[in-house]
Amino acid sequence: MRILGIDIGGTNIDVVLYDGDFHSKGSFPTKEAFSSGINEFIGRIVEETGASAVGIGAAVWYKNNKPVYSPNLPSLPEISLDLPTAVENDANCFAVYAHHVFDFPNLLAITVGTGIGSGIVVNGELYRGDGFAGEIGHWFVGGSALCSCGGRGHLEAYFGGRALKKYGNVKELVSSGKIYSLREFEMFCIVIANAVKLLDSAIVLGGRLGMNLDLKKVREVVYRYMEKFEPAIVAMKDELAVAKGACLVCLKALSES
Repeated sequence: MRILGIDIGGTNIDVVLYDGDFHSKGSFPTKEAFSSGINEFIGRIVEETGASAVGIGAAVWYKNNKPVYSPNLPSLPEISLDLPTAVENDANCFAVYAHHVFDFPNLLAITVGTGIGSGIVVNGELYRGDGFAGEIGHWFVGGSALCSCGGRGHLEAYFGGRALKKYGNVKELVSSGKIYSLREFEMFCIVIANAVKLLDSAIVLGGRLGMNLDLKKVREVVYRYMEKFEPAIVAMKDELAVAKGACLVCLKALSES
């Protein structure tokens, strides 16, 4: 079985092939893939790799298994392929892979890239609710800043790659340590603390921005708002984690079909 794992993110599309091991097949600009047609783009990679199934993690909101909105993609992707396909929210795919790697029975997996996504694992199983569970990037944190989803005052309107560009180069913001003095970073950590109080779970950070945050700084601020409880906070330093999780989601769907 050769499963293609595809992470359709707001900026990049990452691709891996799973045949018992994971193999990177490249990273591609999202806008270019959409301009040529997302199904045609995926079809070409399927042909090149000889994949027999596809798992897709997309930056899309799902409700009752139906795609309803995509704040950070050029358009809502309508996936139609001539081979077995499993499509899941990208942060949920990240959560599945985080559980696979760290084996926390209960975890909140948070991706910080272009925007902020999150997925929940409870007792070893992905928790979706009716599909929208875990979207902490769109929790209201105050103010009137416009979010990519059209709402105002959401966490993603303040923290994440797109929001932080107002301060200049985001990589430099992180590498210099300036990000940790921002009010937006504290807002992010407060949301984590509140989420842990609700879920009583470990935290796994990922995404191109999230995995490069200083965990000591994150813990310092989160624990400030946790009183006597200090949850595990770790980082998944793997830019392909969502694509790998998409493979695992597809593998499970095939085993249950």
